[in-house]
Amino acid sequence: MQRMVEQIRYPRLFVYVLIAITMCGYDAMATMRHISRGVASEGNPLMGSLIDVNAVTFFSVKMSMTALCLALCYAYSNLRAGRAGIKFAVIAYSILCCYHMAIAVLV
Repeated sequence: MQRMVEQIRYPRLFVYVLIAITMCGYDAMATMRHISRGVASEGNPLMGSLIDVNAVTFFSVKMSMTALCLALCYAYSNLRAGRAGIKFAVIAYSILCCYHMAIAVLV
């Protein structure tokens, strides 16, 4: 148990990472829902082509890329750039989640 505590150097940033990954999952699910309803389209061409191939592939790639990037930022969270990357992800996904909720309410 001691080793696990040593690995979580910055508990608050670790929680931010978990929140960002959760919001990424919501973003992916909401995007697929909005596309299936015909109300929105994927803004990223790479991810748009993955949605056309398979929804599971889209979700897996999106979650993997986000988790990998956030893990990298957390590994370097002793640097200002690592902390800024995590905070940027939380802010960006917060805005995206509000956008998805607004679409769900208005449409």
